[in-house]
Amino acid sequence: MTGHGSGEAKTKTWTAAIECHSVNRKSAEVVFHSERGAAWLEPFVRERVLARISRGRVQVNLSLSHTGGKTGGFFDDQRAAAFVSEARRLQKKLGVGGEITISDVLAAARLETTAKPEGEVPRDVVLAALDKALDGLIATRLREGATLQKVLGKSVRQLASIAKKIAPLADGAAAQYRQTLWKRIERADIGLLAEDPRLIAEVALFAERCDITEELERAASHIAQFQEKLASAAPMGRTLEFLAQELGREFNTIGSKSADTRIARHVIDAKTELDRIREQLANIE
Repeated sequence: MTGHGSGEAKTKTWTAAIECHSVNRKSAEVVFHSERGAAWLEPFVRERVLARISRGRVQVNLSLSHTGGKTGGFFDDQRAAAFVSEARRLQKKLGVGGEITISDVLAAARLETTAKPEGEVPRDVVLAALDKALDGLIATRLREGATLQKVLGKSVRQLASIAKKIAPLADGAAAQYRQTLWKRIERADIGLLAEDPRLIAEVALFAERCDITEELERAASHIAQFQEKLASAAPMGRTLEFLAQELGREFNTIGSKSADTRIARHVIDAKTELDRIREQLANIE
């Protein structure tokens, strides 16, 4: 589910500003971006996001600035010194001129420190800003979710209506087959009585083969569960996807077992509606 939120928090020595963006994913994923020296905060940020978001790809952009006091350094001084020393050694060996600038040092890989800064630790202020950003993110996702809830509710009601239209057609399928079969026998001028055991057995076999009572009952149960889960405030995406999958199976079976063209048309309508539902479920947490 898509969403956006931002938040800011301050202390006497630190200011943290965070922006969160989320897009659709079947599972939860956190992508953390920050300036160098704040990488050690990623586990705390990831844990906080996953505690509140169960589905979607959430990108967290952190801007952390120091407003006073001792920072403890964002960079690893020893690595930086080793980089300069090695660069000068290589210069001398290769006979290459040029100056090593601070930009060269800052551009070197893995020079940011992974240690916590000394003095006041900025973790709490970062998490406070993150909570505000997540509040905004979740609020936008909830607004989108309310709209999707209405759309899905309409679609699942349509599925229930289709199933109700199929039920009476299924009840009369055996009788209709008997009439069709008897007309063919009459046209073929076959000396067969209406009560002939062979005719009765054929109709009985057809009725058993085309019985879709169980499929309709299971479809009704899945629809009821879908509607119940849709009204819940808890994360429901995976459950609804499973129910949509099971509904697809039931309607596929109904279509394959029925010889009635009217039922076949209703099954096509049901599959079309299920496709709409699956598209929307990709946006549900």
